[in-house]
Formats: sequence, C-alpha cells, structure tokens
Amino acid sequence: MSKANGNKNEFASLPLNADDVARSLRPLEAASMLPPAAFVDQEVFDWEMKNLFLGGWICLGHISQVAEQGRFIRREMGPDSIVVVGGEHGQPHAFLNVCRHRGARVVVEPEGKVKRRLQCPYHAWSYALDGSLVAAPHMDEIEDFDKSCFGLIPVRMAVLGGLILVDLSGEAPEPDDHVGELIEHLDRYRTADLVSGGRAEYDVAANWKGIAENYNECLHCPGVHPELNALSDYQSGEYIQGEGSWCGGSMVLTAEDAATMGKEGGHAGNRSRIEGLSEEDDRTILYFALFPNALVSMHPDYVMLHTLYPRGPGRTEVICEWFFERRAVEAGDFDPTDAIEFWDQTNRQDWDICQLAQLGVATTGYTAGRYSDQEGTVHEFDSLVAGRYMEALEGRVET
Repeated sequence: MSKANGNKNEFASLPLNADDVARSLRPLEAASMLPPAAFVDQEVFDWEMKNLFLGGWICLGHISQVAEQGRFIRREMGPDSIVVVGGEHGQPHAFLNVCRHRGARVVVEPEGKVKRRLQCPYHAWSYALDGSLVAAPHMDEIEDFDKSCFGLIPVRMAVLGGLILVDLSGEAPEPDDHVGELIEHLDRYRTADLVSGGRAEYDVAANWKGIAENYNECLHCPGVHPELNALSDYQSGEYIQGEGSWCGGSMVLTAEDAATMGKEGGHAGNRSRIEGLSEEDDRTILYFALFPNALVSMHPDYVMLHTLYPRGPGRTEVICEWFFERRAVEAGDFDPTDAIEFWDQTNRQDWDICQLAQLGVATTGYTAGRYSDQEGTVHEFDSLVAGRYMEALEGRVET
C-alpha cells in the first residue's frame, strides 16, 4: 500500500459544535441541515481537504481517458497535482505530478498523450510510463545517485466500474468497501466499457457540499429546471440504498415520447442504447453521489459523470463528462449535442441557484434549515459528511 504524502493524516482542528452536527444525524423528520459554518468557514474547509479529499478515496475520471498507452489526465486536489497515465498492456498508473529533481510539475496539460515518456519541462528528467526514472541529464558523475530511487512518487489507485479512484493518504479502507453495492449499478450500465463523447468544465462560486446537496434532490426542478421537469416529474422515482459510501435515487421519464434526457423533448435519434438494459431501464434515470466528489448519472443511452474539485469554502471547479457506447461514438452519424446541451443548460441553472444559496448561508444570523420530505437523499449525503465530522469532534480520531 503506497503512501503518497506522509503528512496527510495530520488532522487540523474542526471548529464546529458537536450538538449542531448531531442534529444532521437525526432521522429525516427530526433532522436539521449541516451548520452554516460547514459551508463558509476556512478552517472547516481545511479540515475537509485533509481528512475527506486527501485522506480517502476520490474520483478523478473514467478509465477510457487513460485506456490507451501514453494517454494521461492531470487533476488538482488541494496542494497536490496527480497524473494518471495509461501504461503498457492497458495498465494505468497514478503518480504525484512532481519531478524528483527540483519539484517542477511534470505534466502541464489537463489531458493528452505521450509516446513513451513523461518529461519534466524544467531540466528534462524523463520518466517511463510506470514512473521509473529513465533519464537524468548530468547526474552520471554524482555520488550515490541511484535512478531507481528517484522515480515519480506513486499514488494508490483503483478502478471500479470504470471510475478512476485514488487515495492520496495510502491508508483509506479497501476501495471495494468504499464503492460497496454501487458497483452493481455501475456494472449493469457497463460504465467501464463506455467511451467519452463530450466534456465541459465549470467554475462555481459555491461550496462543494452545496453542489452535491443540490444534485441529490429535484424539489427545485419545477422552478429551476422547467425543461427537465417536463421530461421527468420531480416526484417520480424512488430512493436507492445499499452498502458503501454513496447515496442516490431514480427518476422516471414521464413524458410519453421522451427516450432520454436531452434537448428537443428527449429524442435521441438513432443513438445506440446501453447494451443489456431492461425495458424498465429505458424509462429510468439513476442518480448517485459517490462520496465525496463523484456524481454519476445513468441514462438509457449514456452515463454522465461530474467530479468536484474544491478550491475554497465558496468555490468549486466541476468537470462534467458524457460517456456512450463505443459503437455509438464510432458511428458516422454520432451526435451527442442533444445530451450535452441539455445538461449544460441544466448545470448552469444549478450553478446559479447554488451560488445564491452560498451567498445566503453566509448571512450573519442564518441558522441551519430543516429537511423536507423530498430531501431524503440530501439527508443521506449530509449524514456521510456529519458522520466524519462527529468522528473528529468525539475524539475518535486525532484533532
């Protein structure tokens, strides 16, 4: 079990009141939402970065992005930059994106492809796709310099259901336990076999938890998303539960002539459906939040993945990607525009309302609200957060 950074288990103090946090862990009908400081306090944010994002499993993307030898993605999480690159025989590797010479970032682009090596742009130290150092100019005469000791620093990685997960601490529980029974849904939708068909990036002036909470309910859909609500009534569907660090539910395509979530009434044209789905699946949309930063939406003909990258208490970068059947993407008439434009519009509507909520929760005198009976999945997500808070506040981990 590799350990990327030795200081990731040093716990910053958590300036929250245990009684306030405990109210979020009550049953839905008696619970209050997370305390306002959880969304605006810098010290809370710093604690979350060390303990939730740099101290456990996070999602960086989809396996299709690094399935080809030399294909890479770069992601930033807190102070760390991580590069995942496709190695020989289709085996991906994850490393800290830092040269072992003078510490420069090795990979600058967010994604791309190299032939055989990753080369630092500063002094041209070069690394094989497995991270080993293969070239270090002017180091041959240096005493006690062993190339085998200066490879890129590995990061613990797992791929489950097509999702690339990394653990920067090297000490998180097994990835199978983290994903739990969500793997059944990922496998049923063949998520690991799908390929990319589109991507969008957003910079949202809202806390990462507010974005996840918004994703986990559609109570806001009639007012905020009239186009989405026309395809799927906000009260359709049901909660879905299971083992693992996730929560989610379903919605039903209630518009009779809709075939998917997309522009022009949800008509997907001739695009291939995801193989192996049932007739019931053809009318169902599934929404899952894999803690802490992956939002996975499953449609009859595509899977959409949001990954959240917190940049401050009131700022989150979001990457949204769409994945389709390979035969659909390779078809001459492949056109994902209906899905991408529909969700780009929906995303922007969500970001606007999340930013309004972020402004409001920072208001002096605001106190935590109560959950409605339509926000059960929001409560489940908040319970995942509050449970981690309580571990620290009750002294079960170092504070």
